[in-house]
Amino acid sequence: MNLLEQARQQVSFDVDSVTPLLYGSKEQAEYIKQFLEKCKTIPEVQTSPDYYNWNRGIQFLSKGDQALAFQKLLDFRLDEIPLYLGTIIYSATTNYYGVYYGMVVPAIKVLGTDEQINAWYKDCLNLKIAGCYAQTELAHGSDVQSLQTTATYDQNTDEFIIHTPTVEAVKFWPGELGFLANWALVYAKLIVNNKSHGVQAFMVPIRDLNTHKPLPGIEVGDIGPKIGYTSKDNGYLKFTHCRIPRFNMLAKYIKVTRDGQVIRQGDPKVSYSAMMIMRKLIITVYPRTAATSLTIAIRYSIARQQFTNDQGQENSVLEYQTQQHKLLPLLANLYSIIFTGLKVGQLVDLNFNQVQKGDFSLMAICHAIICGTKANFTYFVSNCAEWCRLSCGGHGYAHYSGLPAIYQDNCPNITLEGENQIMYLQLARYLLKIYNQAKQASKKINETYFGLFNRLQSILDYRCTQFTREQILQLLESNVIHSIQFTNDKMMSHIQNGLDPKSVWDYKVGTDLWNSANNFIEYYKYLSFLQTIDQADNINTKRVLRDLADLFAASILLDGSNVLIETGVINVESIKLIREFYVQQLALIKPEAIGLVEAFRYNDASLRSTIGCSDGQPYEKTYYSAINDNSLNKTDFKPIINQLKNIKARL
Repeated sequence: MNLLEQARQQVSFDVDSVTPLLYGSKEQAEYIKQFLEKCKTIPEVQTSPDYYNWNRGIQFLSKGDQALAFQKLLDFRLDEIPLYLGTIIYSATTNYYGVYYGMVVPAIKVLGTDEQINAWYKDCLNLKIAGCYAQTELAHGSDVQSLQTTATYDQNTDEFIIHTPTVEAVKFWPGELGFLANWALVYAKLIVNNKSHGVQAFMVPIRDLNTHKPLPGIEVGDIGPKIGYTSKDNGYLKFTHCRIPRFNMLAKYIKVTRDGQVIRQGDPKVSYSAMMIMRKLIITVYPRTAATSLTIAIRYSIARQQFTNDQGQENSVLEYQTQQHKLLPLLANLYSIIFTGLKVGQLVDLNFNQVQKGDFSLMAICHAIICGTKANFTYFVSNCAEWCRLSCGGHGYAHYSGLPAIYQDNCPNITLEGENQIMYLQLARYLLKIYNQAKQASKKINETYFGLFNRLQSILDYRCTQFTREQILQLLESNVIHSIQFTNDKMMSHIQNGLDPKSVWDYKVGTDLWNSANNFIEYYKYLSFLQTIDQADNINTKRVLRDLADLFAASILLDGSNVLIETGVINVESIKLIREFYVQQLALIKPEAIGLVEAFRYNDASLRSTIGCSDGQPYEKTYYSAINDNSLNKTDFKPIINQLKNIKARL
């Protein structure tokens, strides 16, 4: 019996009882398990072990068969975003048209009129129209209202003229634009009768449907290699007075009449509820790649032995407390993120359904929470991959470990769909708003998502004189409220001293806003963790998950308790007790770690790792991969060797 098998026997809970909690239901858990098993049997969806020896062009072309095979597996239900979970878990890299189906197609459904949907939607799903989401420009990304691309209405011809007035206005970074797209959903300033009417969305053909060559007035191409996303054709797009029919402006909420009148109708906030769908994908699906990282790192840390103990036997690396300190808090954080992501996904769906009926009561709440979780979760996934890589020593540095690809392909999520600093500031703005409402008792705060603000004074009065685990939730609540109070008071002080509010926001309290938002998300994650534990029906599962939740909370308190110390909520003695509790939780979770990662039920093919394999034989897998999977070992290097031998060194 090898070390990995021995470790599995030490797990004290029923691993199968955790899996449904991780996927939201037994049915979804079984679907993902079966999907990953199907993928193992389909050659076209496999990513070659030699992939990272290929040049980028070959890498890109290799994804064509994989994309088609995945679409077949999904039964071509290409606009059902939840189905993408299995493909993202299984695929080593990004695939064709992910942004298109995640952003362009929903935008047409939500922003388009019935006539426009009838004209384009079927062709979109069949990829006759293959679009890209052309919003970001060279000089502006998150600041959408400062986009410079123009769409000027020509009343004489009943057309819009799409134009790039400066190099700063060149569309830059849209996925699928570089090679694949033949249309673009272009965000441009609507200009009618020399007056700007804000940024609107336009469907613009950019390549000939038969030849795939750029249309007149279009300059388009790929922006080049990036740190990750090697098979994603992020592109550039420049317009020179390109004309499109008036029909091509998505017109459900704003339209231009034939005689040049601009008419707004309905509530444009509906459109934003649709754009939340892509952020939902980021916070509910991509964190599961961190489960891949941790499965690899924890299995390897058990199978890897280094240095002898006092009995003269080599220790598994995971026996060392330093390795536990690297990996187990990440595992606890991952669980908090998975459970929170499921709840936020439900909130996004509920909000979207209510908005369709004209009910906007959840819109601000949903926006705030999805902004904060997007920022927090995407930071975690890339950091988790990097720490897992570091925990695997030299092998973690190699692509055969599976870890570098996870890091590379998740880094962009920190920036795309809302740069994380901006996302945190959006949440912080809402937190300050409801803090002041609660302080003035002017409005009852939503109990489900921000109920702690209804207990503002009791939280401000709370003091922890001697830490016990029962006080964790109160301490996290205090961390939130005191950090927001500090930020609010600091802002008011600067304003009373003569600074205008915008200058205070931009230049005086940025880091405080960031901390306030982050503290709230960490609290919300712990609360979601506890609520999910209540759904478990196995006593041992509840015990282990509570230990894991409290490990997460202890790590948060140790890393970010400055405001609690500064405000006198907690004393030095309690900090010492939290540190001791943290070490105790590491020891409790260590024997459960293998069960907690294997509850995700990822098969070896989906891990794409020689060191994280389920049979606990990393060295054999790694050696045979070097022999069989590295094409460079079959390359004749004799010519270059002979050439180098002719060098005459100067002595």
